[in-house]
Amino acid sequence: MNSCVYQLVCAVCVLISFLPHTSADFSTERGKVSEACKRTLDKCVTLAGSSTPSNDAGWCTLFGATVSGVSAYQCVVRIGLCTDEEFVALKNGACGQTATAQQTPSALKTSVYNLIKSTISACQDQIVDCIFVSSVSTVLKQQEQYCKLMNLGISSKTTTTCLTKACSATVITNLNTTSCSTTQSQPFSDAIVATSQMCQDGMELCTYGVTEALALIQGEKYCDVMSLSVKTTAHDCLLTEGCTETEFQSLKAACSGSNLVASLILLSLAALHQFF
Repeated sequence: MNSCVYQLVCAVCVLISFLPHTSADFSTERGKVSEACKRTLDKCVTLAGSSTPSNDAGWCTLFGATVSGVSAYQCVVRIGLCTDEEFVALKNGACGQTATAQQTPSALKTSVYNLIKSTISACQDQIVDCIFVSSVSTVLKQQEQYCKLMNLGISSKTTTTCLTKACSATVITNLNTTSCSTTQSQPFSDAIVATSQMCQDGMELCTYGVTEALALIQGEKYCDVMSLSVKTTAHDCLLTEGCTETEFQSLKAACSGSNLVASLILLSLAALHQFF
């Protein structure tokens, strides 16, 4: 080989070695995530009103999309059961990026997710389904209120009853024990569980079947739901479906309370309160 050509080839090789390398394509990264994360992806594709992408470019577009006010991150991570690390790896694979996860999960979240990943595939699928099947469970998952989620008692959507379709009694017990191992208090969640069973059922009836309301919840725009008026106002719907005026006002106050300004997370939790 001509010495000049050889030197040029070597120079190119050295240059390439310093360029960032992506880890893998989307298909490879999907193969590494938990079954619960795979199920989440399927759910979010459906919610986006899209068909399953056939290539990396299609997945990259979805990961960057916001549909009806709901971002891919909100659906895949906040509502679903993909971790921040899984989300970033999947997006990197689809988009040819080399980003790294910025969020550090709490010890409780890590414990809960590790337990979920240790269950059989059918159980992981069912856990995801039981979150997406309810607007109230969606909120509790977004706010990482795992204990309240496990003990949710919405009529016909009780979490334990939902899980028994594919998860063993032992797994359900372990999930409950782990989820409730750390006491967590959030204004929104506390207000939700403080209402009567009738009021909680009313929250579900007034939101899950209403496209606009559910989209606002999935997009974590809880306070906006309070001003939403489709066939009726949130106030009138909730009172008609079982909430008292006192319950409504306490939930509404939790959204706008000044004590929630301390953190964005608490503000979001309170906002959802206002919705209910």
